Amino acid sequence: MASFKRGELRDILGEAYTDEIADKLVALHRGVVDPLKDDLDAAKRDATRYKADAEKLPGVQNELNELKGTDWKGKYESEHQSFEDYKGQVARDAEAVKAKAAHRKMLIEEGISEKAVDSILNATDYTKVKLGTDGALDKESAESLKKDITDRWSGFKVATRRRGENVATPPAGDGKMTREEIMKIKDPSERQAAIAQNLDVFRKG
Repeated sequence: MASFKRGELRDILGEAYTDEIADKLVALHRGVVDPLKDDLDAAKRDATRYKADAEKLPGVQNELNELKGTDWKGKYESEHQSFEDYKGQVARDAEAVKAKAAHRKMLIEEGISEKAVDSILNATDYTKVKLGTDGALDKESAESLKKDITDRWSGFKVATRRRGENVATPPAGDGKMTREEIMKIKDPSERQAAIAQNLDVFRKG
């Protein structure tokens, strides 16, 4: 919006024109026009921004529609269940480690050859073995494992020689027995125990 020029004011006011009156009219005019120009510039900037936002609107609407179609509750419940399953598995693994340690101690105390212990531990199902509040095997699990040792693994007990017993065929100087010596043992339990103690002589062929 153009400002008044002094020549135009002189033509309008004629003889009433003075520089003082002209200054007042110009100042008044600017006081009205300048704010209007500022408002117009601000409106132009807003219009540009609104146009840019309007162009983005379809993409935003598509994203919103996708979010509405997402089963957030189901997704949360699935993730939560997976986490709970993981925690449960960690707890079960920790109990299995303790149960194996207790079982190992029991096998050794029962006289099972240490060479056979790891194989026995790997062949044992610990999913039904439970621990007490003190971290040790509970009574039922301890009894079940002891029975398992008697029923399945007694053949791996270390053969102990009683003092003064007459040994017809003493072992070699390093305490090892040959395959022939082992196979001559008539008692099945003693023979299995001897095999467990001397597995290396059978691996050699």
